[in-house]
Amino acid sequence: MLTEQTLYKKDTVSSENTLGVAPFSLTLSGHGLKLNRARTHTLQVNVGFLCNQTCRHCHLNAGPTRKENMESGILNEVVSYARRSRFETIDITGGAPELNPNISRLIQEMSPLASRLMLRSNLSALNDGNRDHLFELLKSYRVIIVASFPSLNELQTDSQRGDGIFKISIHALKKLNAIGYGHPGSGLELNLVSNPTGAFLPPEQVETEKRFRQVLKDKWGIVFNQLFNFANVPLGRYRRWLIKSGNLEKYMAKLSSSFNPCAVESVMCRTMVSVSWDGFLYDCDFNLARGLFMGGHKIHVSEMGGPPEPDSHIATADHCYTCTAGAGFT
Repeated sequence: MLTEQTLYKKDTVSSENTLGVAPFSLTLSGHGLKLNRARTHTLQVNVGFLCNQTCRHCHLNAGPTRKENMESGILNEVVSYARRSRFETIDITGGAPELNPNISRLIQEMSPLASRLMLRSNLSALNDGNRDHLFELLKSYRVIIVASFPSLNELQTDSQRGDGIFKISIHALKKLNAIGYGHPGSGLELNLVSNPTGAFLPPEQVETEKRFRQVLKDKWGIVFNQLFNFANVPLGRYRRWLIKSGNLEKYMAKLSSSFNPCAVESVMCRTMVSVSWDGFLYDCDFNLARGLFMGGHKIHVSEMGGPPEPDSHIATADHCYTCTAGAGFT
């Protein structure tokens, strides 16, 4: 029986030569550009693909049936790497990182090792009734919350993420506000991430943030610090949906035609290293999803003495057009 992951790999291989877009590396060279590392100041930790949701736009194919989850031994190696590397920012993601049984220990041990500690949350895993202790833990360690909130429309959100998710997310945001998150001067940062629900690019970010701020405040009394409006990356379950709906070539054409050479300098892979649930290193979470190891070489976190060297090579593929379309993806 073919799994969703097997089908995705098969469709990726069969479609790569028919997308009608130039290889990303050729587009870079055509503009006289290289994509090499600057100083790496951010460590992203993907604790696994287990998630309580099965989102249509997920680039990792995360979901309730995924078994990949960072175990204690790998977590110890990742903490040791962060300790010897002195990163400025540590960014914890998944899947739903709240579902990892070691998440509290990871937050506690990472907190003194960076000036900024972030947790990416889908809100529903945090607010499932079994993890109320995490709200106070996050507050105690002043963890920055980056919360997925794709749309102000309940039907669109539930269509993308699952029935009832919109209301659960609203309730979670209210609970975060109640303990201080999102309020000016509180020092408890709450940022939202919005993604389109179809095969199109996101609208202009400033206007989108203004609309979200007004509607969330007026309808539910919710406040937040910033909103980031990102395009969906054509990997994982989202790529499968693009293929099934006949939109992959059109979407790739939109991304490639929107290539902005000015965005290359600030893409996140230039200053980030991503470590997977099993301890291997990647240039970003999207390359992790694609299986492209850091710089094209399979390296375990236990083998690294410190951050990747400046000017070292970054592995690229067609999904990299997402991060350089329009205003970019930083």
